[in-house]
Amino acid sequence: MPKRCKLLQVLFIFTTFLSAQENEIDRLIASEFKMTFPSIYFKNKSTEYAHMPYSVDSCIKHIASNFNKSTNSLVMWRDSLETEALTLKRIQKIKSTLKKQLKTSKIEIFSMNTEQKITRYTIKKTKDTIKTKYLLTLNSVFEMSKSIINAKVKSTNHIMNPKINCWGCWKNAFHSRTRMKLRRMEKRNAINV
Repeated sequence: MPKRCKLLQVLFIFTTFLSAQENEIDRLIASEFKMTFPSIYFKNKSTEYAHMPYSVDSCIKHIASNFNKSTNSLVMWRDSLETEALTLKRIQKIKSTLKKQLKTSKIEIFSMNTEQKITRYTIKKTKDTIKTKYLLTLNSVFEMSKSIINAKVKSTNHIMNPKINCWGCWKNAFHSRTRMKLRRMEKRNAINV
């Protein structure tokens, strides 16, 4: 009899844990994980637009009317399982539609590379395929960023741009591995598409 009780307790805890995960995902989808205007969402691993509660044309018109280089940046997010080549195709698609509205050729859209809006851990929490597709769609999004992203700004300090004839650069070991790691990280984070 005690073995049966222990087995029932284990099953009870296990099923409670599984249903708690689904309830948590439902709560997040109902409150936090919602499509926001004027973001444009894409189907996972595709350049097609996802079904949104608003039209893509209204998003493009809103972005074009509020486009201001000094206050906003345009960014493209992707899921970590998608390729950067797919991101570039999506960027070209958005650029071509934005150029018609803005009538300018200088539109910069920044790729967020492997950064994700929703983590893999959260996506893997749910076993429902419809919810998983929805979360993957929320990861593949084009939006106006509230912060300024400028990949072309070059650092003028001697740590990132050392001078060979500068005594301070030699004294601080401009050839050190730490500086090389910093430069690699800066290049990775500042890719302009």
